[in-house]
Amino acid sequence: MAEPQKPGYLEDHKGHPSSMRLMSMIALIASIIFGFIALLHPGVKNEANALYMPTLFLIAAFAPKALQKFAESRFQ
Repeated sequence: MAEPQKPGYLEDHKGHPSSMRLMSMIALIASIIFGFIALLHPGVKNEANALYMPTLFLIAAFAPKALQKFAESRFQ
């Protein structure tokens, strides 16, 4: 008897592709890239506004997934 396959990282617990997880991964990578740009670019280093873009992408990476988990557990 074969063991059931574990779902991959970009799949939900039933093994279906999850666009929410893909969107979260893309937003996390974008946040990291904008953070490095804000740290390394000489004209942006001293501006307080340089933190807005990485912070917004970081929130976009985790907030929707947390909201989805809450909605799935609350309204089954």
